[in-house]
Amino acid sequence: MTAEPALFESFARVLVIMAHPDDAEFCCGATAKRMTDAGAEVIYIVLTNGDKGNHNLAVTVPDLVRTRMREQRAAAELLGVHQVIFMGEEDGFLQPNRELRRRLVRLIRQIRPELIICQNPELYLRGEGYINHPDHRNAGLAAIEAIFPAAGNPMFFPDLLAEGLEPHSIRELWICMVETPDHRIDITDLLELKLAALRQHTSQFEDMEALERWVRERWAEVNEAGERVYYESFRRMRFG
Repeated sequence: MTAEPALFESFARVLVIMAHPDDAEFCCGATAKRMTDAGAEVIYIVLTNGDKGNHNLAVTVPDLVRTRMREQRAAAELLGVHQVIFMGEEDGFLQPNRELRRRLVRLIRQIRPELIICQNPELYLRGEGYINHPDHRNAGLAAIEAIFPAAGNPMFFPDLLAEGLEPHSIRELWICMVETPDHRIDITDLLELKLAALRQHTSQFEDMEALERWVRERWAEVNEAGERVYYESFRRMRFG
């Protein structure tokens, strides 16, 4: 199923929950731009600080973290994202524990999104040569466990009620990096902007041309007219 324009206009607030700086641009950068163009307030939550995203031991961890935050903000700005919230968890060791769930429930109740986009908690391997980062799985699991039942149930974290944070249930959940997507966003006209956003993450990619070739191949399809088109794909879940 390919999304209709009216769908984007139906969301006032969209929350994107990802493990690392740059994950959102890969998973749903062009979709986020579609949402902001339609008038939605899009907010990123980046769960880890990205402090393992380098192989150069001469780069200090504080410098790398600052660089990755700066890169993520620049990429988000290109896509019209309204805010980036950095949770500061250690890269590579993300755990969907009680405290992280509480922090996410707090944000869900504060922001009150209709839609959340997150990573796939079920993906371990893909194809013949891809091992999914454990933080990606755990970010998806942390998001889903915060969404249900905790964010919408007043019995969870009652101290949040005392702060005026009433329970909130989302309308839709879109999960990226799924093997059998049922929902696709045509991003053909936004591919160059998606690539421009990815290019902001200069600390992560030594060969930008190779990255662009890979993205063009990975997100491409050929339609019935023989034209090359590009999609971001999701599993779409609807509630209520």
